[in-house]
Amino acid sequence: MVKNILQTIYYFVASPRKGWRRISDKGVDQQGFINNFLFPVFGFTAITAFIGGMWIVENGGIHWALKQAIVVVSALFGGFYLVSYALNELFPKFGSGKNLNAAQPFVGYSSVVVYVLFLTMPLLPELRFLWFAAIYTLYIVYVGAGEFLHVVENKKLSFTVIASLLIVLVPISIKALLELLIKVTVSMS
Repeated sequence: MVKNILQTIYYFVASPRKGWRRISDKGVDQQGFINNFLFPVFGFTAITAFIGGMWIVENGGIHWALKQAIVVVSALFGGFYLVSYALNELFPKFGSGKNLNAAQPFVGYSSVVVYVLFLTMPLLPELRFLWFAAIYTLYIVYVGAGEFLHVVENKKLSFTVIASLLIVLVPISIKALLELLIKVTVSMS
């Protein structure tokens, strides 16, 4: 399973066209996607967030590590589901019918760069500039809009911009909001 996850991430980062074709050719079902890709990625991310909060950040410890793991997993789950449902509602504006079974794999696979960043940043907190790599999501979404969702050509660019902004900004915003709430709660006690 880990090998398949790493291959999938590699294909989407190295050659999004190959990645989307591979997913389309396999005919990945929604449950297979969730159980064999999404949940394991979130689990690995929780582990790195815990490790980073425990041993890498200054003044880290078990309390901070648990909070960080909860924040990261909540941001990823919340971001994934909010963006999936939002895009599903937007599909009719881009010439498609609502299809949550297509929206969820599309959002999950389009988010590979964001997931890799959430996975590695707890271990490399001083390299915040790496978040600029999330811009690559634009290309992954653009290719997936054509290869996987079959968005009509004249609406593909606007779909790409909207979907990419949602995919990148929603989980980051949730994470920032939860971290702010933790800081406020700690300062009040």
